[in-house]
Amino acid sequence: MEYNQTRTITRTALLLASTLILQSLRLVLPLPPQTSMFLIGSLVNLCFVLAVLKIGWKSGLLIALVTPVFAYVEGMLPFLPFVFPVAAGNCTYIGACFILKRWDILGLCVAACIKAAAMYLSFYFLFSLVAFPEMVRHMILLVMSWPQSITAIFGGIAAYVISKRI
Repeated sequence: MEYNQTRTITRTALLLASTLILQSLRLVLPLPPQTSMFLIGSLVNLCFVLAVLKIGWKSGLLIALVTPVFAYVEGMLPFLPFVFPVAAGNCTYIGACFILKRWDILGLCVAACIKAAAMYLSFYFLFSLVAFPEMVRHMILLVMSWPQSITAIFGGIAAYVISKRI
């Protein structure tokens, strides 16, 4: 294995471990759910964008696919089918960040809006296939809409600033 591959694998593994640790903070920090969602969501999105900007889109996709599985294991996603729309939204975010990164912060903000739309539409589609109580559907669709764009914007801007420094 050559040096570049080893470096890519190592950086991906370190960023994945960091992302999973940050994602798990909600289990130990006594924060209100809304504060936890915005703080930890922004940190996780920071890791996604940092992976795209500093390692590559494949590393970002790997991290984006693994994190919802761990969120389910930790109990943050209450039903197994929720893993798939979250993974789809994260992967859409990674792809949009990769394509729009040449627009710097503006591109990352557009990617954040694309992520929110993808997550909302993915859950909307899931709810058309699987029956859930109306109140649960409404609450989840709300959480998977504009809050996702806010956390993705904050995480993207922070990752952009950090990536310029390292």
